[in-house]
Amino acid sequence: MSRDRRSFILIYVAVFGALSIVLSSIRVSFPLGNPNLGSTPVSIAASASPGLAAFAVGIIKGVGVSLWTGQALIEIPAGIGDGLMGVFTSWLSRRINPVLAVAAGQISRYLFTSGMIAVSLTLSKSYPGFLEAWAAMIPAITASVVANLLLSAAAVAGLRRLYPSAFKVI
Repeated sequence: MSRDRRSFILIYVAVFGALSIVLSSIRVSFPLGNPNLGSTPVSIAASASPGLAAFAVGIIKGVGVSLWTGQALIEIPAGIGDGLMGVFTSWLSRRINPVLAVAAGQISRYLFTSGMIAVSLTLSKSYPGFLEAWAAMIPAITASVVANLLLSAAAVAGLRRLYPSAFKVI
């Protein structure tokens, strides 16, 4: 990979990472989880960049939001889960339409993001078991998936029209 390409990807990760932290402030409080728009930048980054870059955006989101909210037990695992969603979305977007890839990626957050949070809550003894923790998040993750799916799909569809060459690179 060329030096210019690496520089572009680093800037891309920084911009989308910062955007994911800012968009995480737009949220609705639920008992377990705060649906927000923070995974939308992860999805957009994943649709036109390598999986590692999308994973980095998810990690930036998790660390940044946990520092800001003080909810590291939830936000860091959520960032890791969103990063895994980004890797999956990136992989899918190379094989199918990027708009469909971001939709499938957002739906995969039921497994990746909720799963990572449930593991964290179970290991910290905040919940007696994985399934109980995961089931408690269903309302919050559903609201988040719906909002982020709609926004991500619309953004990627618009970007594909305005900047189609972005989706032809690695």
